[in-house]
Amino acid sequence: MDNIEVGTMREFFAKVVDQVNELSAQAGLVSGLQQQVNELRDRISQLENQNYQLQQSLNDANGALAQRQGELESVNDSYRRATEHADALRHTIVEADARVSDLSNQVNSERDGHRITQANLEDSRRATIEWEQRYNTTSETLRQVEADRDEWHHRATDWQNRAQELQSKLDRLSSILQPPSFVSSDVA
Repeated sequence: MDNIEVGTMREFFAKVVDQVNELSAQAGLVSGLQQQVNELRDRISQLENQNYQLQQSLNDANGALAQRQGELESVNDSYRRATEHADALRHTIVEADARVSDLSNQVNSERDGHRITQANLEDSRRATIEWEQRYNTTSETLRQVEADRDEWHHRATDWQNRAQELQSKLDRLSSILQPPSFVSSDVA
């Protein structure tokens, strides 16, 4: 049994050596796999980190996009209001141009009327000057006529006074030269 035991032992040891070799090879494979797993774990960690960073970038980009969309809406709203304001200003300008045209026509009409009025005023001034000259001449003539009238009235009064004096003298002379005649009441 010794032999068997030695043969079996040898066999057993050979099997153990084979298994150790196999386990060593598997351990080398496991070690290589472990290194690959560690590399894959590192790579996964890097990819997760990149994924997180990409997610953050995407969130930032979405936030920036939302902000830009808000700004775009604000700009579009401002553009719409500016367009409406420009249209209102355009309408106001057209109305103002129409009013300016109307006012220019009125000014031209008033200017023409003013020229006519000014010509009429000049004619009126000339006529007034002529009337003033006639008035002054007439006034002077009237003063002269009044002075002549007063003179003639004064002379007439003098002549009347003289005539009364002469009549009075004549009456006295007549009464002296003709005696009074008495008319009796019987004779009559």
